[in-house]
Amino acid sequence: MIHRTPSLRKILAATMLSCASTVVFAQATNSPVAIPQVSDAWRVSLTPYLWATGISGSVGYGGNQIASASISSGSILQALKFGGMLEAEVHKGNFGFSMDLMYASLGKSGSRAPDNYVDLGSTTDVTQGVYTLAGTYTLFNSKNVYLDALAGARIFSVSSTTNFSVNGFQVGYTQSSNTTSVDPIVGLKGRVRIAESDYFIPFYADVGGGGGTTQLTSQAFLGAGRAFDWGDVQLGVKNLYYSQKNQNVTTNLNFMGVAAGVTFRF
Repeated sequence: MIHRTPSLRKILAATMLSCASTVVFAQATNSPVAIPQVSDAWRVSLTPYLWATGISGSVGYGGNQIASASISSGSILQALKFGGMLEAEVHKGNFGFSMDLMYASLGKSGSRAPDNYVDLGSTTDVTQGVYTLAGTYTLFNSKNVYLDALAGARIFSVSSTTNFSVNGFQVGYTQSSNTTSVDPIVGLKGRVRIAESDYFIPFYADVGGGGGTTQLTSQAFLGAGRAFDWGDVQLGVKNLYYSQKNQNVTTNLNFMGVAAGVTFRF
């Protein structure tokens, strides 16, 4: 029996072909992903973000609005004492889990008293945490569209203190409230690719309430983003609304502003 030894030329050709295949596969694997694709592999992403939100709200005691305050997005840093924001997602197949965590401590001087009162310098401080946790299921997935349905809960913890200095109240009069609620929510989230490019339009919307003190809560986001081989960046407008009533204290908070985030995929 005669054994033939492969020639050097054939070995080099095979090696070059293998290297070329590896490079092509690596490029395909690391190419920007504007639209995630459903698979049995685990998909994990983390998105720290900044939200230059303007805040408007009112606080009522005993059914009467005592004070209202508004903080523009331009002065939010002056009112912000501490804050942090993070989104995270985990997917396997059509099922997944997402969370949006936000904490902020804010103070506003010069809160406006209602009509018939002379405001002598009221102040309002609000410390709050908003934690949205939801299970997700992919309803539709193609190379240009990704759509998830979500159902879960939003945990809302708010502590508000108003120091009144208006006619009709004794000097140093202070009223405060502490509320924590867990409310069911349902919604949709996803993204649409722009003209088969690396750019896309992300969107999010949910609504809920009825978890005790909450009458209504909603959250929405709409923006634009670009995918890279390591993740993507997004810029858009985000809104969070809460209407709560706890005993004789009614609190309405509306957050609206520009949000920018960087997503890292693992």
